[in-house]
Amino acid sequence: MKIQSKIACNLSRNDELFVAAIENNNFHLAEFNHAAHVKLAYCYLAQAGLENSIKKMSQTLKSYLLANGVDGNKFHVTITHAWIRAVWYFMKKSEQTHSADEFIKTYPALLNKDILLSHYSHNLLFSDRARSQFVYPDISPIPE
Repeated sequence: MKIQSKIACNLSRNDELFVAAIENNNFHLAEFNHAAHVKLAYCYLAQAGLENSIKKMSQTLKSYLLANGVDGNKFHVTITHAWIRAVWYFMKKSEQTHSADEFIKTYPALLNKDILLSHYSHNLLFSDRARSQFVYPDISPIPE
C-alpha cells in the first residue's frame, strides 16, 4: 500500500467532544477501553503529529488516571508510545478520513490489543523498564 506524504485524517465534531470529555474527566472509566485509547491516539495525531501526540497522550492518560483514582503505576510508557506509533503508521497509509470512527473501521487490526506482541516479547513489554521508559521492540520494529 502506498504511504501518503501528507496525513489526510480529520476530526469530526464527535471526535472533538470525545477528546474534551476525556481531558475534562467526564468520560466514564469503564468505557475507556482499548478502542477508546486508539480513538484518542488518532485524534491527537490528526491535530499534532507524532512527537507532540506522544507527549499529549502521556499527559492526558496520567491526568485521567489520577482524576479517576487509578494508581499512576498503571500508566505504561512503552505501550502508550508503541500504540501511538502503530496508529500513526496506519494514518500515513490512509486515504482521506473524516473521523476516528471511520479510520478505525478502515483499519480494524488496530482493535487487536495483542498486536504489540508481534513486535515485543511478553517479558520485555511487561517489564518494569518498559513500563517506566520507552523501549524498542525486540522481535520486529514497528513500521515507520
